[in-house]
Amino acid sequence: MPRPTLTATQAQAQPSLPPPESVRLDQLRLMQGFPPPADKQVTAATFLTQYPQIRWAFHHMRELLPTRAIPRGNGGVAELPRDEDLSEAIGGMRFQGPEGEMTFAEYLNKTYADATIILKDGKIVYEAYHEGMPDDHPHIMWSMTKSFAGILATQLIEEGVLNAGAQITDYLPELAESGWKGATLQQLLNMTADIDYSEIYANAESDVVKYALAAGMRPAPVDYAGHRDLYSYLPSIGPADEHGRYFRYRTVHTEVLGWVLRRATGKHMAELIGERIWRKIGAEHDAYMLLDRHGTEWAGAGMDATLRDLARFGEMMRLEGEFNGQRIIDQSVVRSIREGADREAFKASGRDYQPGYSYRNQWWISHNDDGAYEALGVHGQMLHVNPKAGLVVVRLSSHPVATTGQTFPMTLPALEALADMLR
Repeated sequence: MPRPTLTATQAQAQPSLPPPESVRLDQLRLMQGFPPPADKQVTAATFLTQYPQIRWAFHHMRELLPTRAIPRGNGGVAELPRDEDLSEAIGGMRFQGPEGEMTFAEYLNKTYADATIILKDGKIVYEAYHEGMPDDHPHIMWSMTKSFAGILATQLIEEGVLNAGAQITDYLPELAESGWKGATLQQLLNMTADIDYSEIYANAESDVVKYALAAGMRPAPVDYAGHRDLYSYLPSIGPADEHGRYFRYRTVHTEVLGWVLRRATGKHMAELIGERIWRKIGAEHDAYMLLDRHGTEWAGAGMDATLRDLARFGEMMRLEGEFNGQRIIDQSVVRSIREGADREAFKASGRDYQPGYSYRNQWWISHNDDGAYEALGVHGQMLHVNPKAGLVVVRLSSHPVATTGQTFPMTLPALEALADMLR
């Protein structure tokens, strides 16, 4: 697979970022004191717009916004055995990045990693909390949440609860006059349904801002005339081009998927994840979902979980749905996701930093020789599964720039080199 590189124009356009060592969480002293000094306070109104406040916010989200718990239940914690500690060897591993050679430790530093764990054949060989983040703090996953919605939907299709060929409006008549009219559930899952919506994080005029205000990610101005909750906002999104032709990444597709899941099962997403996944993987800690003002979970962005528990979930995916002594997800479900989708349709997204990829059922599929695939989120969140190399990697980050395109040109060669080292 060709590796993404930065053109001269792209290199010149790179934003100016603070040196990672200047924004170490353990030195920022945010939210310390009674009360904290004004310049050290983090609030729901400011955490997304002020850096480095997000470094504290991303693992304290339930202190800023309303949440719903994903309980781990009363069962025992599933052991994650430890193999030889390879931290030094992995940290010093060198690979060729888009701007030259770097070590894996430098890569984690440049991606503003908060915590990283690496499993080889189900055993921990690397675990680090880089900036003082406690190991029992759930970290916001952002769009990695989509992959949980996708695995639930795929399992419910396997069980006959959902029909991949059914139209979205069969489940949600509220969207009969929206951009989702005529789109199937499978098109929604693969984000090939086309709607009149832009998702450009650096553009203050983008529709993603309207979504953020509806979800409650940031408080709406007093005079804001737009929608202030998800269920009133989603029906307002209109149509664009023909459904099914091109992949175009839109978080609101997953918000609609979350609505379908709730409507079809009569349960909150937090309940579904808790009952079907979290309790069964033997999680150490409760996870949680962020909510809009009416209690609707952010299906596309709102799950928060701890590092080791995400590693357990990743290991379950590597083992094709079996973990902690039981079958959690049908093997056919995991295999269906790993098949991927139309790579030509994916090219329409313009994501040149993911060459050869496709997107299926809310997962990013590499189609490389190892069959690797990922759950990804803004600001550097990643769960990477490499079945052939027996590898699971989780990185939680607070990169100053939201888009995955900022870090993935480094991530792809880093993961390839790591797999080669650990085979």
